[in-house]
Amino acid sequence: MRYKLINPSLIQENLMNDEALIKQFLDLYQEQIPIDLQALKEAVTSALPVEVANKAHHIKPTMEYIGAQTLREKLQQLEHAGKNGAENSYIHVLFSDIEKEIATLLQEIADYRNRL
Repeated sequence: MRYKLINPSLIQENLMNDEALIKQFLDLYQEQIPIDLQALKEAVTSALPVEVANKAHHIKPTMEYIGAQTLREKLQQLEHAGKNGAENSYIHVLFSDIEKEIATLLQEIADYRNRL
């Protein structure tokens, strides 16, 4: 299956083609990404730009490990917006897009995990 966000080949490469390790990390991502997203959402809702930047920065490495480069770039934009005190409305627009993509990302991770 072709995925919009994740890159199974990169995941396999990053985890040395070890199926048990891949499953373990995918399980971890399925558990941790919603927690991290909720923390980011709370920072956005609370209008705390420095926290928005910190939370967005925290999520970015996971996106690299699973090959979700466009999502990583959007998180970078959000981090930059938070660091530079962008308008809260702009931060909300960026977050809304990221939130939708993360829902898709989680579906893709689950699908890929089930195919292993």
